[in-house]
This record gives sequence, structure tokens and C-alpha cells, in this order.
Amino acid sequence: MKRFKALSILLIFVLALSMTLSGCGKDKNTTAANEEGTEIDENKDEEVSKDISGDTGEEQEESTTDVNEEALQGMKEGQEDNSEGKGVPSFEGESKSGEAVPEKETGTEVKEENEKEEEIAEEGINILKVEGKVGNPLSLTLDELKAMENLIFEGDFYSLNNFGTTQHTRFKGVKLWGLLEKAQIASDAAKVRIVATDGYEMEFTVDEVKRQDYIDETNPDVKLPMIIAWEENGQEYDVEEGPPYKLVVGQKEPGDINKPQWVSNIDRIIVE
Repeated sequence: MKRFKALSILLIFVLALSMTLSGCGKDKNTTAANEEGTEIDENKDEEVSKDISGDTGEEQEESTTDVNEEALQGMKEGQEDNSEGKGVPSFEGESKSGEAVPEKETGTEVKEENEKEEEIAEEGINILKVEGKVGNPLSLTLDELKAMENLIFEGDFYSLNNFGTTQHTRFKGVKLWGLLEKAQIASDAAKVRIVATDGYEMEFTVDEVKRQDYIDETNPDVKLPMIIAWEENGQEYDVEEGPPYKLVVGQKEPGDINKPQWVSNIDRIIVE
């Protein structure tokens, strides 16, 4: 009986030992399998990474190659354009050869022409015309009148208007009779009309124009001619307000109302 128990215990011990050993084997096999699986997974990841990096590198190389080819092609095209004179940057005011742009020259020429036209127009306004019964019709500018030094007269003129207002005014201009002589007034001329741009006019006989002894009733010693003035009290007339010419005449006698005879902005002198 004791022997049977001992065998039973031994058998149980052997079984337990065998079971323990078999369990350890399974754990080792499982661990090894897991390690092998991990290695396989790592190898697969490495292969995939290599494949990806390889593909990326190839794509980058291809992209770089394409960019370089495009750049080289652009440089070649640029060189061809330059050789043909195309694509050359130009700055405003300069041509490709460095010369002034014709448009600016044209603009300058147009400006100069406009200035000349303005000068001509201004001179046209300043023209004093002498016409009618004359052998030498005149169209005189202000500068031409100023150049007639032997005809220039400057003095104080006394004026009396219809309201009894009196005044002394200093004028500078040319003698009207001397101007008519330059125009070669006809021997049979009877009268002279002074016409303003607004249509206002005064008419005188040839003898009245010829007189050089108009008076100032406040100063009997003064003898005055009839003049075409361009300056009043030291100030020239403004051409923007019309032709800068005014007919000025003194008194025929004391009490003579002479101010209405002063014609401003004279356009023409007509001999009849």
C-alpha cells in the first residue's frame, strides 16, 4: 500500500514536471514566433520605406531635370529674342538705342507750336490796323508802335465828361497824324473813323486829326496832339482785356467835353 502511494506520488510529480516543461517550450516557441514576426514586419517596413524613398528620389530627380531643362530652354529663347532685338527692356524717354523717344520729341514740338500759336493769337489781338483811303495800309503790333520813337508822345491830358467830372491823366503813345502820314493818307481824304472792338466809334475830320494844339483849360500853355496811347499813368493796358490802344484827345477850347471822344480797345482806324 505504501509502495502504491509512493508510485502515485512519483507519477504525479513526473506528470507535473512534464507539463511544466511542455509549457516552457510553448512560451519559447511563441516568443520566437513573435520575434520572427516582428523581424518580418520590420523588414517589410524597411523595404516599403526604401521603395518610397527610392520613388521620391526618382521623382525629385525627374522634377529637377524638368526644371533645369525648362530653364535652359527659357535662356535659349531669351538669347534668341535678344539677338533679334526683342524683349529688351526700355525705359520711358529712351529708345533701344538710347535715343530720345519720338513721342516726347513730338510732345515738345506740339508744346512749342501751341506757344507759337498763342503768341500769334496774342499778336493778332494787339494788331492796330490803318485802312481806307491810304496808299500804305498798316497792320502794326504794339512793339512796332513802340519802335516809332519819332512819333512817341507822353504828357498829361485834362478830361471833362458829361457829368462835369474832371481829371488829369498821363498817357504815352504815338501821334495819330504821324501814323496816318506813314500810311500815306490820300489827299482827298475827308474824315477819319476810330473803331473799337465793341463797335463804339468816333469820327473826326482830317483837320481835327492834324491839329497839334489841343488844350488843357487848367493850363493854357499846354499844347497836345491827338494820340493812340498804350500806357496810362505808367501802366500799360492789359492785352487780355482787348487791344491795348486808346484814342486820347485834349480840349478844343475851355469847357469842351472831350472825355467821350476817348475810344478804348481800338481795332482799326478807317480813312474816308
